[in-house]
Amino acid sequence: MRELSLGATDRPGKPDLRWDADVVIVGGSVAGAATAHALAEYGLTSILLERAAEFPELNRGDTIQPLSLGFLDRWGVLPEIERLSGYHVSESGFFHRKHGFLGSWDFEGLPGPFRHQVILRHTNFHRALYAAFAAKPELVRVCRDAQANTVLVEGDDVVGIGGTFAGQRFHARGKLVVAADGAQSKLARFLGIEVEEPYTYQHEYLMLSCPRPRVPELEHRSMRYVGKDGLTMLIPLDGGERVRIPFQIESADGAYWRSLPPDRLRDRLLERAPILEDVATADAITDGTHSYRIHLRHAKSYVRHHVCLVGDAAHVVPPTVGQGMNMAMLDAEVLAAVVNRCVEVDGVSDAALGRYERARRPVNVAALAASHEQTLRQAATGEEIDERCVADHAWLADPDRRREIALRVAGMANPTSRDLDFGAAS
Repeated sequence: MRELSLGATDRPGKPDLRWDADVVIVGGSVAGAATAHALAEYGLTSILLERAAEFPELNRGDTIQPLSLGFLDRWGVLPEIERLSGYHVSESGFFHRKHGFLGSWDFEGLPGPFRHQVILRHTNFHRALYAAFAAKPELVRVCRDAQANTVLVEGDDVVGIGGTFAGQRFHARGKLVVAADGAQSKLARFLGIEVEEPYTYQHEYLMLSCPRPRVPELEHRSMRYVGKDGLTMLIPLDGGERVRIPFQIESADGAYWRSLPPDRLRDRLLERAPILEDVATADAITDGTHSYRIHLRHAKSYVRHHVCLVGDAAHVVPPTVGQGMNMAMLDAEVLAAVVNRCVEVDGVSDAALGRYERARRPVNVAALAASHEQTLRQAATGEEIDERCVADHAWLADPDRRREIALRVAGMANPTSRDLDFGAAS
């Protein structure tokens, strides 16, 4: 066995700790934690390596779609989400600062038990995912504050990961490795997997937060203001006590917006979202407020040398219709079924693991395209946008079109492992 560096300063060396499992997962955010839960559903063991010791407070990734709620229910995570005050949202309304209400779509009539989204702060979603591991101690070994520095290789195949944990060197070995280590995946780079970025957006989102206006428009609903200045969203958080406000700005203008005094920022907020008139916005920007660029990226391969990419390591989607975390959870759900098939029937090989990519790539391509289309539509800027705003949103009066959008956003058009039937017993 060879031990090769992932580019970190730590060098290969004799391990103090040796762990074995069916699967080694690098990255313990949503994609990685979801993969561990999905594998556990089949009785498959995993080692979950996460470099952060604490749960990060990220001001994005709050929306859990109906299809994903079904997975989380099966995995035993949903009760933890409810305990942490996940807020149910069943409708999304479109507004314009001058024209007012343009229309809405909702999840009424969707198939399945879940006809709503759940909104939960990203850090609390992490807590819920990890709290649910308590019921699976023999299936999931959680290692937070673990630094993955090396790759263990036999022949051409990756068989594990080395690094440091609690001041000791470790080797974690498995039948395969899952790369859930984000958009800048070290594992993907190590394997030479190229990433396509077919479009560069000229805007980013300043992530603000304030108390939720006590109005019917935001009672178990989200709001989207569209118009010449771009998109401003209001997403209820914290059991409905506050709202997250992704506020569209020009690229590289984040420092300017963060420097605005509270009264000036309030004026600019009200220009975009008049519904905030009666809400205190002085703390909308804090020391932790940030802006972030959005991207459209797709790895050219999901499987190489017994490593499978999931979540942002495989694809990065604009946040406009809340698909990123949900694509990652569906990756995990499908991959677990493929791994189960490999363990029970085929043996682990890139050819057998390729079922995962063949199942997920076309679905992810469609999700990326739909999110890109909606991003261009909702984030369009310029005076002409105000002029044609009502006409551009006339589709909201078409029940068939509203249902199509609801099904797409909910994820109900996406095949799960149960639809695909990989032919191994669960």
